[in-house]
Order: sequence, then C-alpha cells, then structure tokens
Amino acid sequence: MAADLVTAEVGALLATIGRAEVRFDPAPIGTGGNNRVICAVADGERVVAKRYYHDAAETRDRMRAEFSFVEHAWRQGMRCVPRPIACDPASHIALYEFVEGRHLQPEELGDAQVVQAARFFARLNTAASRLAGRHLPAASDACFSTAEHIGSVDRRISKLSCISTRTAADREGAGFAGELAARWALERERILCETEDADAALPEHWRCLSPSDFGFHNALLRPAGAVSFLDFEYAGWDDPAKMIGDFFAHPGLPVPSQHYETFVTQACAPFEDAAALIERARHHQAIARVRWCCIMLNEFLPDVARRRQFADPSLDLEARKRQQLRRARRLIQSTVA
Repeated sequence: MAADLVTAEVGALLATIGRAEVRFDPAPIGTGGNNRVICAVADGERVVAKRYYHDAAETRDRMRAEFSFVEHAWRQGMRCVPRPIACDPASHIALYEFVEGRHLQPEELGDAQVVQAARFFARLNTAASRLAGRHLPAASDACFSTAEHIGSVDRRISKLSCISTRTAADREGAGFAGELAARWALERERILCETEDADAALPEHWRCLSPSDFGFHNALLRPAGAVSFLDFEYAGWDDPAKMIGDFFAHPGLPVPSQHYETFVTQACAPFEDAAALIERARHHQAIARVRWCCIMLNEFLPDVARRRQFADPSLDLEARKRQQLRRARRLIQSTVA
C-alpha cells in the first residue's frame, strides 16, 4: 500500500478520536518482519501507527490479537507495554503511544532486565489477570499437549521440504532443511519415549497468557532503565513451556543461559506446582530450538517473502536468507539450562 494512502487512513483514524492537528514523520520509524510502522504527532503527542499485514488466506487477525492483548495488559495495570490508543479493523491500523527508548545491546542483558521480563509474564498470569483475559484468543501456533508441540514442528519441517533450489542461497537452505529434518526425527523419537502420555492435555491451571515472540528483540530500554515490551500480534493463550523455550531460543537478541533459573523461577511463580511446570519446560527445550530453526528457514518460503517485502520493499531477500541460515546453524548447536 502506498505511503500516502497509509497516512491518509491514519489521519482519518486520529480524526475519529478528536485529534485534529496531525503531522507525519517523512520516513518509517522502523519495520517489523510483517508490518509497516510510522510515527505521527497528533495535537502535540507522538503516536505510533502500525499497519498490519493482512492476507485473505490467513485466519489470524494480527491487529485484533495485538490490540486486545495490550488493552488487557493496561487494564491490569501493566505499564511496560505501549498504551493502546485506537484501532480500525477495516484498514488493519492501530495507534499506540510512542515509547521513548532504544534497543538493547547483547552486553546489556543482565539479571535486572531478565527479571523485568519474568515479572511482566508473571503479572500477566496472576489468577485475576487470567480470569479477566479469558476472552483473548489462543496464541499463534498455540500448543496444549506434547503431541501438539510435536505436530507443530512436524508441519514446519514438512513445509521446508518445498524450498526451491533456484538460487545458491536456496540450495544451501534446502540442504540445511534436510539436515534439520534428520535431527528432528531423532529428537522427536527421544521426546516421545520420555513422555508418558504425549496426548495428555495441559491442565487448565498451567495454561498461560503468553506475549508470544517474547524477548529483548521486541523491547526498548527507556531512559530511566525500565524495559518496555513491544509487538504482540502472535499473543494469546498458550503453554508456558513454549514461551520459555522461545524466550531462550529466539535468535534476535539471545538471552544468555546463565539467566535461565532466574527467569523461570520468577515467571512461573503464579502457577500451581511451579516446580513441575519448570521441569516440563526444560524437557521441551529441544522442541523450541528446532521450531526456531524452522521459523528462520521460513525466509525461503514464498508466502513469508511476500510479508517481508510488504514490510520493507527495499529488503535484500537473498542476504536475509543467508543471515537466517547462519543463525539457524548456530542455534541448532546450542543448549540452554
């Protein structure tokens, strides 16, 4: 969508909430992997306007998922997420407060930041918050049994078998996808052998409200030192083991493994039988690593390429593919906890 049309739609949305004097920054303040993000000044207040990728073939409404999740967090008193302002489902645009801050660097990740992340998750999952958030949808690719976790990875592995061999980068990606499939076959067998009942449903008292795609790659460090967490389009109900696995496996800004115990102890504190939940999460770490390798190799799939080009038309897709392949190779060799 042309930039002038996006700004016109954002201006119209601001007008519906009484913001009359609006001006836009000439360039995007950044792009995610799927969406376009611009900044506006409305009646003196800086706001972020996010236009979400939407495809008729997708069943998930990214805008509704994120806006409703952030609204819930604000209603529960959490201020480590941007304040939601307004949204327009028809144009897939939402407005949030502009967070003054900067991206963290790997050397800045310490106990203080990890504890802030853990406490955010814990506050989302108090008994009161989970009760108030029962209307929220399931997270993207939510899993509520070991069998569902395994099925999720099985499907991702299967999709990667369709990687083209048109370019040199594609051929490298297809080769690694074959290696990953063989590695997963061994991990899959081990997990099933060690699991008493893979089809057993996760107990209701262990189901969590998950930010999804949760980590410091989606965070800003405010001037006073507080961390603000961003980007919740995949958020919703899920398995805490999946959140923990993703938090430590995500390649965007890896969390050092020495913080594992600190994070899981505080993050799981609101749940009944937290020790057993933490052990279950540890048991699922291999699933998270393979899942994230698959996610990184998604860059080689046509539908993901379309989303990336929507978010950033200038993106060098071949360079992006090679970068993600390097990250996937590093991740599959890593261990956590």
